Amino acid sequence: MKPVTTLHRGLDLEPALKSMHPAAARWIGTLIRMTSAHPAMTRILDVVERLSDRPYRTNFVLLGEPGTGKEGLGRALASLSCPGGPLIRYDVSGFPDEDALALLCGTGRRPGVAEAADGGAILVEEAADLPARVQTALLRLLKTGRCERRGTTATEATDDADANGAPAPSGKIPDKIKRFDVRIVAMSDRDLWAEVAAGRFRHDLYYRLARVLLSLPPLRERLEDIGPAVIWMGNRILREARVPLELMGRADFDRATRDEKRRAIALDPDAVGTLERHSWPGNFRELEAVLERALLLYRQGDRLGPAEMAAALEV
Repeated sequence: MKPVTTLHRGLDLEPALKSMHPAAARWIGTLIRMTSAHPAMTRILDVVERLSDRPYRTNFVLLGEPGTGKEGLGRALASLSCPGGPLIRYDVSGFPDEDALALLCGTGRRPGVAEAADGGAILVEEAADLPARVQTALLRLLKTGRCERRGTTATEATDDADANGAPAPSGKIPDKIKRFDVRIVAMSDRDLWAEVAAGRFRHDLYYRLARVLLSLPPLRERLEDIGPAVIWMGNRILREARVPLELMGRADFDRATRDEKRRAIALDPDAVGTLERHSWPGNFRELEAVLERALLLYRQGDRLGPAEMAAALEV
């Protein structure tokens, strides 16, 4: 299957890309160039197209194995949904509950992630592992815009009531509690609905978050994307390593001028075939590591062939 490109789909995302954060714009541009007709990827492109045409602020749940690109997609969607707003990463894996709450809502005079993300979005890493009290605080934030700093005069006992929109015991919001306009991009390696069914994730929070639910398929189900991904990742690796060469597909290399060929590396189609036969348990992260080894350790002159790829896969 051919990649689904702007040419095939008739998309015009240039205005949206110019207004996005550069990292998010690069991710969306890459997604468009290298995405195949896999149904899940087509749906993601449909969401990107709709948000670029008529953006609205909403929450997202992104599911997929580690290394499938959830963070890149999350940043891009947040840039489209909350243009110009901040995007703050929130990762509390291994944190005690109280520390996780303090990071989200702040403590004393120190603002938390919710305040820093006001007007934008919070990128939540591994939402399935969020402690129950953090889930309650996130639900309250989404419903009321409130996130109580640790150490304020309001008691912790009001958390569950506040999550349902009930007023503070005094009948007014304490002075130290502000209202924030925040959206959430929640990511998980696990099925969040299965976590709800198992009683480990709040169903009311799930429905608040899953306004747009997208699943990123593993690389082993997207073998047709490997060739375009190799070109894009390979050239990024060469730039970061300050190697003044460009990785080209064989057809582009054959069409190149003599001067262009002197500054190029030809990617053999059989090298891509070698990669397509691999199972890719680490998805795109693993692919990037293999490409770095192939390009910087095993490459022979201006060619990158199956033998070099096989050597890089064996390490």
